[in-house]
Amino acid sequence: MKASWNRWGWLQIALLGMICVGGIGCGGYGEISPSAYQYAKALYGISNRQREEKLAAVDAQILAAYDRGEISAQEVEWFDLIIEDAANGHWIAAQTAARRMMEDQVH
Repeated sequence: MKASWNRWGWLQIALLGMICVGGIGCGGYGEISPSAYQYAKALYGISNRQREEKLAAVDAQILAAYDRGEISAQEVEWFDLIIEDAANGHWIAAQTAARRMMEDQVH
């Protein structure tokens, strides 16, 4: 009986892992606008090359895109966190977040 419960417990853990890998119910960014996707790509590249001098320009472009209604306030908040990580030298965290944002768009 104990072995049966043990297999059921592992099965539940495996299923939860599959759900999280698929991005269902485990956080993530969800669907973003096409403009936001382009900014995520830009931030990924900047973070990958650790180009701190490019952060202010991208930040300004993101705010302008928000003013034009191309991206949402939520997307701006996410980008602010990525830019903050990069500006503080947390390049891997910034790169990972930007990549996750792009990966979350794959259906």
